[in-house]
Amino acid sequence: MKKRIIDEAYRLFIIKGIKHTSFCDIAIAVHKSKGAVMHYFPSKKQLVNTVVEKRFIPASQLSQEIKLLSYKEWSEFIRHYKNPIERAIHDFPGNPDSIGLLHYMQFISSASEYMNEFPQIYQKLLEEEQAFLLNVTSKAVTKHNLIISDIQLFSRQTFEMSIGNTFLKLISFN
Repeated sequence: MKKRIIDEAYRLFIIKGIKHTSFCDIAIAVHKSKGAVMHYFPSKKQLVNTVVEKRFIPASQLSQEIKLLSYKEWSEFIRHYKNPIERAIHDFPGNPDSIGLLHYMQFISSASEYMNEFPQIYQKLLEEEQAFLLNVTSKAVTKHNLIISDIQLFSRQTFEMSIGNTFLKLISFN
């Protein structure tokens, strides 16, 4: 039951926004009473913390598959690599890719209102990603495996990571 509440809350937080999702909305989604939902999560803050920790961060983190990609040829790595923003959007319930970035931005800005440590968690996530990419790029440069098209693809990824840094700046000021 608890996992179902977390999954439905995440889905509703993405679709409706954290602010506009009530305990009643979640209760309806899991076919239980508001009291049953509040039994597991007495406050919205606690529910948001759990959703971030159990769904959002794992979807955004480097997976073992991505880490293993770093041992492949650069061209194969860059073809399959997705940055944390792309990974989170891809994992959104219902996969709303057409407006995924908008949902992502909304989730990031709202999460920091309910979870004081969210900006630090998000910053750590981006720093780990950047360190990983620097390591992978350094290996490829050392092997002289980079070509112009690879660098262009990597530049796109770096730009999208800067979008993540922009979100971090926005949520740090809240």
